[in-house]
Amino acid sequence: MSNNALNIEFSPHARHWSVRGLVLLLVGILFVSAALLACVAVMAENASLTNNLEKLTLARQTAPRASPQHADPGNKARIQLVLDTEQRLLAPWPDLLAALESAPDHVALLSIEPSMAKRKVTLTAEAANPTEMLNYLKALQKDGRLSGVVLSSHQVLVQNPGTPVRFQLQAQWGSAL
Repeated sequence: MSNNALNIEFSPHARHWSVRGLVLLLVGILFVSAALLACVAVMAENASLTNNLEKLTLARQTAPRASPQHADPGNKARIQLVLDTEQRLLAPWPDLLAALESAPDHVALLSIEPSMAKRKVTLTAEAANPTEMLNYLKALQKDGRLSGVVLSSHQVLVQNPGTPVRFQLQAQWGSAL
């Protein structure tokens, strides 16, 4: 019996899998599997930490806050400073300043002293003469953004050239600001 088996090779230069290639393929698959397992472990830890963070955030939001009365005196002063600064920043500064700037410009505004608790502002200004002072007062009284605009004091500065008038106004800002 002769071995007449027909061996048909369509690609004579085809590579055959070697043992070394198969071992490298297996090692690569193991490394990729280990990386995937490490990734899954990190994702699980991340989910756990996120869950803990949500619980802590919820607990912080629902926990009663410590009142400033229980703080030490140094902290009380800092807390009050922060609260006062917050109140000053909450003033309607753009509207308040726009109301002051809309009045005649023949008056020099020297100081603006707001009282946040009373929603009141005290202005110190200087005009060349009493007529300009009264025109400024009337213009602020007509402005709808201010209310209760009153002249609280005035003084003619006879020592200065031209005898200008220094005066103080008080005004309140309403809910429209």
